[in-house]
Amino acid sequence: TGLDPVVTGEFYSLIRSINKDYGITVIMVSHDLHSALKNASHILHLSRNKEFFGTTDAYLESDIYKSFSGGAEND
Repeated sequence: TGLDPVVTGEFYSLIRSINKDYGITVIMVSHDLHSALKNASHILHLSRNKEFFGTTDAYLESDIYKSFSGGAEND
């Protein structure tokens, strides 16, 4: 929270390095859908009556994503 864009980018880069270099699974909780889609390999989306777990590509095709985002990814 409250990180400037440069530090946020460095943070995500560090997380990717930890995952790739050490084979460590990283679980992050976020309300920032754009960052999650950009940086995650899998998405777990919990909603009141629905849930989704799968790859980011499958999430982008899912009904839960379409209903949540209006069907368009915000870049």
